[in-house]
Amino acid sequence: MDQRRLHLVFVRHGETEWNSSLRFQGQTDVPLGETGRRQAMLLAERLKPVNFDRIYSSPLSRAFETASIITERSSFAGDIVTTEGLSEMSFGGWESLTIAEIQEKDPRLFLSWKENPSSVTPPGGEPFHGLVSRVGSALGSIIPGGGEKILVVCHGGTIRASLVALIGISPQAAWKVRVDNCSITVLDITEDRKMLRYMNDTVHLRIESSLAGVIPIF
Repeated sequence: MDQRRLHLVFVRHGETEWNSSLRFQGQTDVPLGETGRRQAMLLAERLKPVNFDRIYSSPLSRAFETASIITERSSFAGDIVTTEGLSEMSFGGWESLTIAEIQEKDPRLFLSWKENPSSVTPPGGEPFHGLVSRVGSALGSIIPGGGEKILVVCHGGTIRASLVALIGISPQAAWKVRVDNCSITVLDITEDRKMLRYMNDTVHLRIESSLAGVIPIF
């Protein structure tokens, strides 16, 4: 008997004004900017041919709006399910600050964080191992739910934590991969194996929108 194969498609939200100004967002609810909305529309064209069985989103507006733009341009007839466990990592006292401001405020701690973000917790923030735990718990509820194609719209930190939780890459290695705005990362999951198909695919942001839908996802 063939095993059930699940395609788990992760998408990072579109760009916000805080992204473009290198300002830490974390769990601060920053909306998409105009660039982010354009990115989400291009992403929607790329994903339009995929008949998703379920769609999940972080409750933060930048992720939910991205998910909504994708859904509006798809054949998906269900509801977007928001899950708190998919929210971005909390950066505590660093949220709303630019990189330059954090370097001035906490120079030694920020230098340590840049060297290994998985082992340093921002003041009042969330440790990365805590993020891995809550994201892993959220995905543990999502994955068994049935269907073959699941979309998860969330955040850069959440996607990195997912790679740690699902395929066992090291926390330090997770921070050495790019996760761009409106990028696609796909995992293939069967009963006995979880494999990374590809990650940080943004080709749809660099071509004509009319061509995006012909580029296969799987």
